[in-house]
Parts: sequence; structure tokens; C-alpha cells
Amino acid sequence: MTNRLELLRDKVTRMVYKNCPDEGYYFISHLYGVSGYCVLLAKRRGLDAELAASCGLLHDIFQVTDGTTEEHAVKGAVKAETILRSIGRYSDEEIGIITTAISRHSKKRKVHEPYDELLKDADVLEHCFHNPDYPVIEKEKQRYDNLLIELGC
Repeated sequence: MTNRLELLRDKVTRMVYKNCPDEGYYFISHLYGVSGYCVLLAKRRGLDAELAASCGLLHDIFQVTDGTTEEHAVKGAVKAETILRSIGRYSDEEIGIITTAISRHSKKRKVHEPYDELLKDADVLEHCFHNPDYPVIEKEKQRYDNLLIELGC
């Protein structure tokens, strides 16, 4: 039987290419990149790596399906809940952790719960490491600097 993370990856990948045929590569790269950084940080911080990976895969799902960044975090949490429930293998508590993290991931200057922080940090890492020649945007600079210290870079 396929595990639920693989089911989620398959569902997200299909949604990306259906809704964004011209930008599919960008979204796949970003969502999978954030998901991978989520796993790295979860292992470092003693959090559940699978839940963390799920947060990363779904964090920009509203932008993928609706084509806008306006309120994408809060609206994405609602869309993510629908997706997770359709898979049928996530508990209400797990869905709550994932959707709360998604709903807060754009608030980079605020501090929230551990999975929320993990997702924000993974998103920043992916933004900054996607192309290291790009400058770090101001609202992510402090978080990025703290991550470099945490990771020993």
C-alpha cells in the first residue's frame, strides 16, 4: 500500500500540472524544495518529518489552484484541509497542525508554534537557496541569518 505522503505528492503534482501547465516546473521545484527543507529542519528540531513534509508540499496550494498570492496562506489552509481529508489518512489533529502552519507561513516576522516556524523557515531557505545570486528580501533577512547560524553555515 502506498504511504500517505506519496499519495499527497501524487495529488499535488497532478494539481500543479493541471492548473499551471506553463509554470509547473517552478511550482514543483518550489513545493518539493520547501518540503525537503521541512524534513531537514524537522529532523534537526525533533518534529515529525512526514507532517513537516506535508506542510511544505501544500503551503502554496492556493496559488497553484487559484493563480493568486492574495491571502494565499489563509485560503491555502482551507484548500489543504480539503486535500488532506480526501486522502483519508490524516487525523484531525494532524490536519490542524498542517493547516495552521500553512495559514501562518506568510507571517515571517511573527513567531508561532513549532510547525509554523518550521514551514516559514523552510520557505525562506528555498527562496534564498533557489538562486544564491538573488538578494535576500528584507522581510526574510533576520530569519535567514538565524537559520544560517542554526545550520552552522
